[in-house]
Order: sequence, then C-alpha cells, then structure tokens
Amino acid sequence: MARIFVTGVNGFIGSHLAEQLLARQHEVVGLVRPTGDLRSIVPLFERYGGRFRLVVGDLRTGAGLEAGLLGAEYVYHLGGMLMGVSEDEFRGSIVTGTRNLLDAVVRTCPGIKRFLYVSSQAAAGPSPTAAPIDETATLAPMSWYGKSKRDAELVVKEFGDTKGVPWTVIRPVGVYGERERDISGGTFGLVRAGLQPRLGFATKTISMVYVGDVVDLMITAAESSKGLHKAYFAADQKPITQVEFLKGIADAMGKKVRIPLPTPQFILPVVAVVAETISAFDRGRPRLTRDKAREARRQHWAAAPVAAQRDFGWQPKTSLVQGMRRAIGDWRTRREIETRVTDEPLRARATRTYLIATALGAVTEILAHIGKWYEFHPEWLIYPVIAAYGLVFGTWALVSARWGPVIQFLGGALMFIAAELSNHYWFHFWEFAPEPFGRLQVPWGRALLLSIPIGLLPVVTNMISSAVYRRRLRIG
Repeated sequence: MARIFVTGVNGFIGSHLAEQLLARQHEVVGLVRPTGDLRSIVPLFERYGGRFRLVVGDLRTGAGLEAGLLGAEYVYHLGGMLMGVSEDEFRGSIVTGTRNLLDAVVRTCPGIKRFLYVSSQAAAGPSPTAAPIDETATLAPMSWYGKSKRDAELVVKEFGDTKGVPWTVIRPVGVYGERERDISGGTFGLVRAGLQPRLGFATKTISMVYVGDVVDLMITAAESSKGLHKAYFAADQKPITQVEFLKGIADAMGKKVRIPLPTPQFILPVVAVVAETISAFDRGRPRLTRDKAREARRQHWAAAPVAAQRDFGWQPKTSLVQGMRRAIGDWRTRREIETRVTDEPLRARATRTYLIATALGAVTEILAHIGKWYEFHPEWLIYPVIAAYGLVFGTWALVSARWGPVIQFLGGALMFIAAELSNHYWFHFWEFAPEPFGRLQVPWGRALLLSIPIGLLPVVTNMISSAVYRRRLRIG
C-alpha cells in the first residue's frame, strides 16, 4: 500500500483515478479548491473511509500543498484550468501551479517514486492530416490551453534534470465516460432527440478514449520503470471521424432517427464571447470559450499511443459503444437527480424567461431606433414587435434550454431569417434606411448578416435566466 497525492481529485478523470487507486488498497490524499464541487467523490468517502481524505489548497499560490504531500510516494498532477478566458489565467493555473507543486515536492518528498503529470493532446497540437501523430512529433500547440500544457511539461522536465524528480507525462486525447460533463452536456440531448450535430462541413478526424483506459495507463506508467522520463499519448488505437463518433453515441442509445445537423464553424467564436460574458456575470464556468472554439475549428486531432504499446503492451479495452453506454447511463442518472434537486416550477421559469426575452427585445429595438437603422410602417408596430420578441424568442429559449447554446442560436437565427424574408417579400412592415443595412440589396445577405446578433437572443436569455436562478439559490 502506497500513500498517493492527487491534484484535481474531484475532476472528471481525477475522480476515476482516485477510485482505482483506492480499490488497489492505496491511501489517497486529494487536493481541492475551497470552492470545489465534491459531488463526484462523495461516494468514495462512504466506500473507503479513512484511506481517502482531502486537503484544501490552491496550486496558483501553493497553499495546502505541503500538508497534502507529507509522506507521499507518488504524485498524480491533474489539477489546472480547462475553460479559461485569458492566457494569463491558463499560465497562472497550469504553468505556475505545476512549478509550485514541484517546489513543494522537492521540499517535502525527497524519496518520491514518481511524479506523473497529466498533460493533454492540446500540448502537442492538432495533427496536420487525418494520419495520427505519435510521441515523436514536435510539440506545436495552437491554443492558450495547449501552450500552457506544453510549458508545464517543460517545467516537469526541468525539475527532472535539475532536482532529480522522477517524472512521467500522459497526454490524453478526447476523454469520455461517467461523470464527464462537456461532451455529454452539449451532445447527448441532441442525439436523443434524433439529431446528429456536426461542426462544419469538412470531414473532421478525432481521437477518443474511455476514461477507465486512461486511468489504467496512468497507473501502469507511474509504477513501471519503463515509464521514467517519458511522455505517452492515451488514445484509442484508431482515430475516428466526427460522424463516426456521433454514430457511436446513437448506437449506444439505440436511436434509429439520425437527422444530420451541420453547424457553420463561424458561429463558435460568437457564442464563446457571449458565454464568457455571462460567466463573468454569474462567476460560473463558461460553457464555451474563445480558446476552446479555436481548438474545435481545427480539422484533425488524431494521435496514436505508439509509445504505450511499445513499453507496456497497453491498449484500450473499451470500445466506443461500450464506453458510451456507461457514459449515457451516468448522464441519465445525473439528469434525473439534478432535475429533482434544482428544477423550479415551470411557471416561475417561464415568467422569468419571457420577461428577459422581452427586455432584450426592447433593448434591441431601442438601439435600432437610436441608430435609425430602419423604420416601421406604421410607427406603433414597434410595440407588438417587442412583444413578439418576448413571445417567440422566450418560447424558443424555454423549449431549447437543455439543448445547448449552438442549437439555441440556430433556432433563433432561422426564426429571424424567416421573419425578415417574409417582411421583404410580402408584409413590408419595416423598411431599412440607406445606411448601413439598406446597402445590402440582396435580402438573403441582409437576413443572414443580421441573424447572427438576433440569433443570440435566446442564448443570452437562457444564460441570464440560469445565472439569476443560480444566484437566488446561493442567496437562499
């Protein structure tokens, strides 16, 4: 039995790692932030009692690290920001945090057997083609997150060279499984509704891996002498296309209806800016960031676990459909629990949603009136138009609240395009001024251009509504 220190223990991968280490009779000490969400690890306290405990600290400042490291033989470092909104945030959490942890390791654990750093495929960057890269590829990150992960790897290697810290690096690709929230939260509901959401129109290649297989590689590499001072990709044997990934989810759900839903990539940065703005208001984790949007727009993210196969004979044991069945079962359970615990009466939610949508519609029309962008015929039509904003966009926001911002945006944009073209060809209720939008003589072009800001109304409506509700819960 070994004593093991785990940062990011309450995260998606960290909770699975702690569970496996405890099942192998090890003693685990986990680092969590003061505001950390502990739902993923509560069952571990009930199951393993005194062999699992937590320390509260912060990688960015070094607080709490030495208390958790006392007597540790292995350190698994998974902590770090994933959805930051600036490069400084990433560097403070990932690069500075890693250096602070290693400084504490040198002071506290002179006999440490292994420091295992969980990096990311983002540190290596996207693959130039659909052919997967391996561990011999030059690191070429293209996002703030990826650059911070690469630089943290360099810090780990520096401490190995100068302080004698025995290290191993694991670079997971896209990871799915129980307790994951980003992929499941943005995709599973749509697939269940019979849709196949697809980003862009080109064929995208991705590498995926089930969380249990990642954890297996982490423990194997940390405990093997062959893993010393090496980096490994954690990935399935063969990359898949975006379409194949969605098909795997549908197969796991047993869904027969599969309607393609391609989404233009230019939408992502727009939605990301709105999501970041709302997160600044409610101090929550943004659903999407500009940095993640940059990564998502790249065509190929393919990697192969060549070194892990060579050194350990490691290969993933879980197929996409098998892993997805487990992930989907967990997602359904979480949705049921969250609905019972946090859902509010429909009347209260609808009232708030319609009021917010109407207010946003009023702001939109006031700005248009000040800018003299168009005129209503007759002028009093502005008032029923504002009411229509509240009714139409409020209803769509209410219906699509659980489907994610991309679908909310697309629905809002399509409704505006239909209204604009109907007015142009038949009703003539409003007329654009010569400047600026009247210069767009092609009605489709004007409708598409204006659909971008108007399509964001249901997205913003839901984000404000959720933020207000969460704030009320905290106050209560």
